Amino acid sequence: MIFQSLIELYNRLGDKVPPPGFSIEDIGFAVTIDKDGNMTGEPEDLRVRIKAGVYDFRQSVVPYTNQVNVRSGGGGAKTPNFMVDKADYVFGMSGRSIKKVHHEAFKALVSKVCNGSDDEGAVAVKKFLEKWKPRDSLELRDWKEISGTHGKWIAFRLQGDRCFVHERPAVKKMWADFVSQKKYPEGISFVDGSIHPLQLQYAQFKFGSGASLVSFNEVAYESYCKKKGANAPISVEAEFKSSTALKYLLRNKTHRIRIGDATTVFWAHRASQIETFFGQIMNPALEDKAAGQRVQKFLEAVRAGHLPNDIEKDRDINFYILGLSLNKARLALRFWHVCSVGVLMERLRDHFDNLEMERSDRDIEFPGVWHLLKETARETKDISPVLGGSLTRSILTGERYPQNLIQGVLDRIRADQRINYLRAAILKAVLQRNFNKEVPMSLDTERRETAYLLGRLFAVLEKAQTDALGKVNSTIKDRFFSAASTIPASIFPRLLSLSQHHIEKAEYGYISDRRIGEILEHLDNFPAHMNLQDQGLFVIAYYQQKNALYRKNSTESEGAVK
Repeated sequence: MIFQSLIELYNRLGDKVPPPGFSIEDIGFAVTIDKDGNMTGEPEDLRVRIKAGVYDFRQSVVPYTNQVNVRSGGGGAKTPNFMVDKADYVFGMSGRSIKKVHHEAFKALVSKVCNGSDDEGAVAVKKFLEKWKPRDSLELRDWKEISGTHGKWIAFRLQGDRCFVHERPAVKKMWADFVSQKKYPEGISFVDGSIHPLQLQYAQFKFGSGASLVSFNEVAYESYCKKKGANAPISVEAEFKSSTALKYLLRNKTHRIRIGDATTVFWAHRASQIETFFGQIMNPALEDKAAGQRVQKFLEAVRAGHLPNDIEKDRDINFYILGLSLNKARLALRFWHVCSVGVLMERLRDHFDNLEMERSDRDIEFPGVWHLLKETARETKDISPVLGGSLTRSILTGERYPQNLIQGVLDRIRADQRINYLRAAILKAVLQRNFNKEVPMSLDTERRETAYLLGRLFAVLEKAQTDALGKVNSTIKDRFFSAASTIPASIFPRLLSLSQHHIEKAEYGYISDRRIGEILEHLDNFPAHMNLQDQGLFVIAYYQQKNALYRKNSTESEGAVK
């Protein structure tokens, strides 16, 4: 299903994806040469620096072998590309190490493909390769960058041309003719069950040092005496189209998001505005205010139960979501989900309804997955690597939220005693979906669950303290919140006793005394222990009661509790 869907995507993308034998790749540097193969000036740096170690690159449709780059048993050359490649192939050096075998393989491929060609660009490249001495690379001005991690691929440009040599029509035709002559074994492709020429090597994708969606890198993974890709046969055409479509998605910022350790790509059965909105919905870019406003209006319409007119027509088409992460030599499939656009919108509406909680104007109304994940860990590097995929799957399928979501939020609250809008909203969502609890958006003084009453009571006791003492270094929340929300029987009698001193000292202590009495009237006892559900309800009640206590007036809230 994944491969068939990617092939459909390739077929509808048309000119946005390259033809067989080509790939869109990042070009870091360009070497300008004259007709005699002499380098004119220093290699041109085509990169645009975004920040330290991050660059935007010039993208180009390049000749591509579409083969996995594997060293031979003797540590020989990797598979070279034609006319454009990395420094060790083009210049025969990597850092200060000579890569003679790589360079010779690159020269041999150029010579073989361009055999007999009189194209000026091809002839100039051949002359350059014949003259070039690898040691001369060390004299190039930006050699450290050219041969470094962020150097990417190096292309040739003929002096006077605006395009690269590999982009010249004659050179592209030479490569297309060369690729078309390659012979492949025939067999049944698992994609359609028909006999085709088979591709025995799946393409690699830029995860770490490179990984394939399907690979058999150990004998233990092979069966019935079949080698490598023969264990999962796919036609040459199907493999190229599916891998090219996936590369397009991974490269396109509007079709991919990063959630936890998974890169998630998505697309619709046909071009639709939902493809633009989905990434912003799941992972909003807060700095892009214009996009945020469009998504806000879209989600408000979804919450109201209808779709904008330009998306309503796409309600019944399929929407595909694929989550991938690196797992040694292959890509690990985190999740694969297919549903109609209409069903997807219903799931998103349900998710945001579960999260809905009173908030300030500063709080994001429709938080993305990453906003939720960040509330489960002190630093982003500490977020569980599997929680992102589990949470995304829950949102898309309508299934229960992962249990470690509520556990992670409660752990953070116990660690830093900070209860904000997002944490309260997450707890509310989990209680509603996982435990079928009806949780109010704002304070409900008629609610009688013990955990809810205790959360309210704690907020009132804290207010009594601040009314009496003003701003202090350590409030009862700082000292007792964790214990009060887990083992209330051992804490609340002490807090109630302490509150009497605060009530007597405060100018308006009688107000706090009345509030405490109103809550205690409905409490039969203080439980010895509260489970996760009750702890979550306790936090929500505390958040809502404190917001109510500090609200400036009936229509204006001061926002999240600090």
